[in-house]
Amino acid sequence: MSGISLGANQFTFSGDRTTITFFPVAPGPLPAQGSGPLLEYTGPEGNRTLRGSEVTVTDSPMGTIVSARLTLNVEVGCIGINVVIPPAIGVTLGHPVTFETVAIKTTSRGEIRTPGVEYTYTVLPLLGEAHEVLLPDSSVVVSAG
Repeated sequence: MSGISLGANQFTFSGDRTTITFFPVAPGPLPAQGSGPLLEYTGPEGNRTLRGSEVTVTDSPMGTIVSARLTLNVEVGCIGINVVIPPAIGVTLGHPVTFETVAIKTTSRGEIRTPGVEYTYTVLPLLGEAHEVLLPDSSVVVSAG
């Protein structure tokens, strides 16, 4: 994700039966959380917490696209989520920026080999908030003892 600036360190999204929280850098001490992204998803596919290499962050002409796999079943198909995040401007502690965006759920067919398309898409309108929050220092390693 190097080089991508989102303008905030926490994003929350809500839409139809779905809540998503995204941290460009996972909060918490290293190496327990790691320094990669963290995505928390609650929705029709269940509750998922995905971090590091499970979350892909890509710069695009639409903004930043955050992608993760919610379900994995090669035989019956997989469901992934892709959230579009525009750069946030003017976010400060205690003053979030609210915006509208979308998530696109991608469902694969799995092992079905009849004529048709490989993927289907569901567009989910979301209300987003970009936050600047105080996070635990991710450069400090806490050891028990």
